[in-house]
Amino acid sequence: MSIKSAEISSPKRENMLLNLGFNLLLPIVILRKGDEWLGKLLANITDSAPESAVVGSIILLLAISFPVSYGILDLIRRRKWNFFSILGAISALLTGGIGLLPGANVLMFAIKESALPAILGVITIITLKTKKPLVRLFLYNPEIIKVALVDQKLMELGTKKHFDRLLVKCTWLIGLSFAVSAVLNFILSRMIVVTEPSIDKIAFNDEVGQMMGWSLPVISIPCMIVSGYAFWLLIKGIKQFTGLSMEEVMAQAPPTAKR
Repeated sequence: MSIKSAEISSPKRENMLLNLGFNLLLPIVILRKGDEWLGKLLANITDSAPESAVVGSIILLLAISFPVSYGILDLIRRRKWNFFSILGAISALLTGGIGLLPGANVLMFAIKESALPAILGVITIITLKTKKPLVRLFLYNPEIIKVALVDQKLMELGTKKHFDRLLVKCTWLIGLSFAVSAVLNFILSRMIVVTEPSIDKIAFNDEVGQMMGWSLPVISIPCMIVSGYAFWLLIKGIKQFTGLSMEEVMAQAPPTAKR
């Protein structure tokens, strides 16, 4: 199969707006406003008080259902496992477990928030020694870069070893971004999520929603800066070691104007 035909047959691109909506925006809105909008309705249905643990539990389940459903629907639609959707679903299920299980507490929530990026960072570094390092999922990905074309040029020019060293550097930067995320997640969680779910599930839900809202400016932006720098180094290295321009290597670069 030619490089061109392989790229044409690649799976559909993920809709990032849907991803953002289902994994972040909708859960935040439901966690923060669910008791106000749905509290009385759920109280009538369950024959309980609007501020009861039963209503709080239902609102929490509704909020986490969006990331979980998105992961399942994305798999069905694209017929491909989406690492980030799976991660979002796992995180949502763990949040639900901490909010619903007796004996769970806010410290466990903070540990969960920091453990996921920490584990990802460690796995990213460990996979450097494997045939499929995770950096190829985060940066050197066929959905982002024309990997087959770049690999072909690297082999032709004999610069693959130089490029592999660059990938190692980018991998450590991605690992650093996960480490930053883990630390900031723990600190932010301990500052915001302070109400034990066993005492007041409504307040716990609201604080989790606040945490998710603040995670974008406080956590995501610093991590995106580090990851963006790693991606810039990758593109710069591709140009240096293959002679290909950014427009030539991007998977869906805009077409150049014909003269």
